[in-house]
Amino acid sequence: MEKEILTTTETAEFLSLSEITVRNYARRGILPARKAGKGWRFYKPDLVAWVRGTAAPVGE
Repeated sequence: MEKEILTTTETAEFLSLSEITVRNYARRGILPARKAGKGWRFYKPDLVAWVRGTAAPVGE
């Protein structure tokens, strides 16, 4: 079964970005993400939609 919720590290790998960029994008609302304690969590289907350019605006 494929993992649906990704960590910052997994998201960076999935998107071919650095972890710093992923954190900055999440903090600035560029990437769809949820704060989980001190870290971020990313829902893979939301990331796929973001890459395709079909994601709803963050916060919607």
